Amino acid sequence: MHSASGIHDFNDVLTLAAEQLRTTTAPPPYTAVITDEIQDLSLTGLRVLRSLAGDVPNGLLLIGDGQQAVYPGGFRLSDAGIDIRGDRGQVLRTNYRNAKEILDAALAVVQGDEFEDLDGERTPGKRDVEQSYRAGQVIRTEARTLDEHDAALLAALHRDLGEPAPGAPERHADSRGSWGDVAVLCSNWQQLQHYQRLLTESGVPVVSLEQYEGHPVAAVKIGTYRRAKGLEFKHVYLPRHDQALHSADDGGEVATEHAELARSQLFVAMTRARDGLWLGSVALSGDGIL
Repeated sequence: MHSASGIHDFNDVLTLAAEQLRTTTAPPPYTAVITDEIQDLSLTGLRVLRSLAGDVPNGLLLIGDGQQAVYPGGFRLSDAGIDIRGDRGQVLRTNYRNAKEILDAALAVVQGDEFEDLDGERTPGKRDVEQSYRAGQVIRTEARTLDEHDAALLAALHRDLGEPAPGAPERHADSRGSWGDVAVLCSNWQQLQHYQRLLTESGVPVVSLEQYEGHPVAAVKIGTYRRAKGLEFKHVYLPRHDQALHSADDGGEVATEHAELARSQLFVAMTRARDGLWLGSVALSGDGIL
C-alpha cells in the first residue's frame, strides 16, 4: 500500500474498505448481499461482503464453483467467519448451459485434479453433473504449423457462421449463424493480440471483451479466458488451446500448481460454449515450442 503517495491498487482498496467496515459503529447498510463467482474473490473481499450484510438471517447469498477459479490462491468460507454447515449450503448439480459433448470434453481436462469447493472439502475433478442439454459438437483440429492452424480457424469461422471464405460457394442466408453468437478466446495477451489482428485483417468483425458491454452486436467477441468468465456464447473457438498446458508442465511443486491453474482456466474457457466448441492445436516442434 502506497499511502504516502496516495496510490493504491485494487487489493489496497479492499483492505481499506474492510478496515472501515470493521471499525464503524453504524448498522449494516444493506438488507442482503448477493454475490456470484465468489471463487475468484480474495479472502479480504469475502470479509467485506460479510461485513456489508452483517449477522442477519438470510443476509448473505454466495454462489461459486471452486473448479472454475481462474486466479491462484483460494480460501475457505470459514476463514471469513461464514458457517455453511447443515442446510445452509447447497450443491447445484444440474448444468443448463453446455451440450453434453462439450461438458464431457471440459471435464476430461480437469478429471485428475481435485479442487476445494469453498467449504474446505476436496472434490474430484470428474464430478457427477446432471445435464439437461444433449445437442452440440466438439471439433478438434491439429495443424503442423501456426499458419496452417490459423487458416483452419478462419475456414471454420467462415464455414460455421459468417460469409463464405474467399473462393467458397455462397450459402443460403438462412443456413448461416450470426457473428454475434461467437467468441474466440485466448489463453494470454500475446495470443489475443495475434488473433485480433488475424480476424480483423481477414474481414471478420470483432469486438474486444474489454469493450463489450453486454448489448447485442454483430461481431465476434474476442478476449482472454479470464475475461470470458461468467459469459456464454453459442459457439466458442479456442485457438492453440493446449499451449498453456504444455508451457506449465515443467515439473516441480510450483509448476504443478501452475499446470492445475492452466487446466482450470481452460475448463472455464471450454464451458463458455453452449452448442459448438472448436479446439485448435499446433504440433510441438523439435524445440518444444508451439
